[in-house]
Amino acid sequence: MKKTELKVNMHCNKCSAQVLKAVTAVRGIDQVSVDRENDTVTVLGDADPVMVASRIRKVGKVAEIISVGAPKPPEKK
Repeated sequence: MKKTELKVNMHCNKCSAQVLKAVTAVRGIDQVSVDRENDTVTVLGDADPVMVASRIRKVGKVAEIISVGAPKPPEKK
C-alpha cells in the first residue's frame, strides 16, 4: 500500500465532490481524503499515481503529484 498526495485546484464543494467521484472510480484505492483548504487529495492504496492524476484531469481540474510513498505507521501507545 502506498500514500499518494496530489495538489488539485478546487474552489467549492462541487469541485471537491467531482474530484472525489473521479478518484474513487480508480481500482486499487482503499481510502481517499480531500482537503479543500490546502487543495490536496490524499489517496491510500495500490492505485497508480499517474492514473489517479489522469482521472482528476479528465474532470477538468489541474492535478500535480506532490508525493508518493509508504503511509506513516500508526503510533504505538
